[in-house]
Amino acid sequence: MLRTLLCSLYCFIVTGVLYGQEKPDTSLAGRLDQLIAARLEQVAPGAVVLVAQQGKVSYRKAFGWANKKQQLPMQPEMIFRIGSVTKPFTATAILQLVEQGKLSLQDSIQRYVPEYPSKGAVITIQHLLTHTSGIKNYAAIYNPAKARKTYTLAQGIDYIREEPLEFTPGSNYAYSNSNYYLLGYILEKITGLSYESYLQQHIFDKAGLLHTRYSNPGNTDGGLVTGYMRSKGVFKQVPLEEITTMYAAGGLEANVDDLLHFQQALYKGVLLNNTSLLAATTPYRFPDGTASQYGYGWFIQDIGGSKAITHSGSTDGFQSDIIYLPEQDVFVAALFNGYEADMDWTVLTTDIARLAIGKPLEDSILSPTVLESYVGVYQYTTEHQLIITREADKLFVKASNPAARLPLVQLHAAAKDSFYIKEAPLRFVFVREAPDKPLKLVTYNTRGKDAEWVKIK
Repeated sequence: MLRTLLCSLYCFIVTGVLYGQEKPDTSLAGRLDQLIAARLEQVAPGAVVLVAQQGKVSYRKAFGWANKKQQLPMQPEMIFRIGSVTKPFTATAILQLVEQGKLSLQDSIQRYVPEYPSKGAVITIQHLLTHTSGIKNYAAIYNPAKARKTYTLAQGIDYIREEPLEFTPGSNYAYSNSNYYLLGYILEKITGLSYESYLQQHIFDKAGLLHTRYSNPGNTDGGLVTGYMRSKGVFKQVPLEEITTMYAAGGLEANVDDLLHFQQALYKGVLLNNTSLLAATTPYRFPDGTASQYGYGWFIQDIGGSKAITHSGSTDGFQSDIIYLPEQDVFVAALFNGYEADMDWTVLTTDIARLAIGKPLEDSILSPTVLESYVGVYQYTTEHQLIITREADKLFVKASNPAARLPLVQLHAAAKDSFYIKEAPLRFVFVREAPDKPLKLVTYNTRGKDAEWVKIK
């Protein structure tokens, strides 16, 4: 420490005015260091980030605290709960059974789960994998008569079985943890193995994943960092969520190294054949020909004009994100020991990926005058409005109705009048039809035009 201080003092005396003119580090590592350091405080007490380019790790670094109270620094090899990043593992296991001829994607789920009523529609394995089943997310179900602290698999199925379908299976997309809970149950019914045992034998061991495991309070090999939740701007330690409520939808723990090894095992044909992998990473097509944003356990998105295969996870004090850009062969894994509802962690990971493929963080810079012209309230119906606000050179959008699930997020300019958000595949286009007519805001999702919103104030 003394040597460092003396060196700093000497450099200041010798270089004089040049001391304040040191050039910023423009290398990828330097830019990532700056980006993560500037944003991490809003995301979590600590994080581990890994970037691999053409199969080789080019960046692997830990930030902040693994445990704030103990002042335990984060280390790159530490283990996190990964939440819904579990889903690609579950989907891989199901596709292995398809390859082995033990089930078909077009099989009705009642073939394996007869206790789940058909509700007058055919619900297939493919519908579960792609979140097109219409089965309600168990996290959104309120059923106090059947609520428990812990669940057997039968009790978990019973908790969701009476809910009506939200739409005809295959006709729409709605992300639902219930789909992957059912897939785990089906996996066990077919193989005779527990979900944990099957993944250990057929995925973890085959891919050489030494630090990935099914979450269990009885784990004694350690390495799991402490989880926190942001409340009123402060991160506070939170208890671990009961694993039986997450199961095959979100019950795994891993570190960044194993997430890279999992991705490499997939693309080297260790876990799936090429046909299965291509199907998994291709968006589901609806009967009208439009595409979903989800394949079999993977989101398919666009980052800076490049195809991205991604999944994120969010659970009790932890948030995670993995991104693979096949055109550039770039993989990003980011694990955070904090939960915050603003989706800041996914924006940070997306920006890490943008830097890794040489893209700017912003596509277009617009003047404050132009941005101010968009500010206002845009109405679809009296119950549904979008509120556009500006802070300096940034534009933000928020839905007035909580049911729309659009909290305050930043709009990023792709061009004048055209914006996108980094949290979801949504586009926002401002339309000026005539000087005497109010400005319109047209929203687009992966299936095309979503809605038109008219500026009312």
